[in-house]
Amino acid sequence: MRAAFAVRAWAAIAPGLQSQEQWLQWADAPVCPVGDTAVELPRVPAMARRRLGHLAKMAVSVADSVLPPEEGADIPVVWASRYGDADKALGLLRSQAQDEPLSPTAFGLSVHNAVGAQHSILRGMRANAVCVASSHCAPEAGIVEAVGLLSDAQAPAEVLLVCYDEPLRTDYAAFHDEPAAQYAWAVRLAPLQAGEAGFALHAVDGEGPAAEQGAPSGLPHSEVGVPSGLPHSEGGAPSGLPHGLDALHFLLQGERQSLVHGHATGQWMWERVHA
Repeated sequence: MRAAFAVRAWAAIAPGLQSQEQWLQWADAPVCPVGDTAVELPRVPAMARRRLGHLAKMAVSVADSVLPPEEGADIPVVWASRYGDADKALGLLRSQAQDEPLSPTAFGLSVHNAVGAQHSILRGMRANAVCVASSHCAPEAGIVEAVGLLSDAQAPAEVLLVCYDEPLRTDYAAFHDEPAAQYAWAVRLAPLQAGEAGFALHAVDGEGPAAEQGAPSGLPHSEVGVPSGLPHSEGGAPSGLPHGLDALHFLLQGERQSLVHGHATGQWMWERVHA
């Protein structure tokens, strides 16, 4: 399968990084964000805001920044997160261990697709809302799902992809196997037009160009168009970032030509291409 895409809009949020200008500067000298993020949701009623956890607020914020208000109800959304709003789920586990009663509302807000469900309700959206998790490869899983939606016989004009995560609670911090940071980013994907620059995402199998970088290649791939306004300064693969932010850095840093990422569950290669 070979499917082409353009990024029509993007937004991201992390501690100390909210505007596109701040993110483009970060892309030239990336560091892992540290601290907490203040999230403003002026369009969300106060009662609904209280139901949203901090991670959900970040994810909803970037989704709303990217979705056109007049078209939002017609755009499918893919929500990709390794942990989801784990803070609520871990809180329920602690209550259960202490023989405390569990709140049905808290349980409903703790499941992995709760963020997407709340956003659909807030925006009155009727299009598909799909939540995916793929261990170390959540951004890739999100792209694959978006590719599938755009390749459907009744394909939508665009698909919104939202990637988001935050550090686990202290009791579970030992399970982190990559740098921990809170972040959320969203990209609105559409079919790539002839002549546009873009990205290719490959599932790789051990032969071809990626093998020279420690990751195999050769399986079907999809492409994603380059967002407008990206920087063109020197930039290589950064270290010290969670993979979700490493994938965002690749999308934003115009001089970075490839990103190889893999784990025991599979390997992927991102490349810049032209339609």
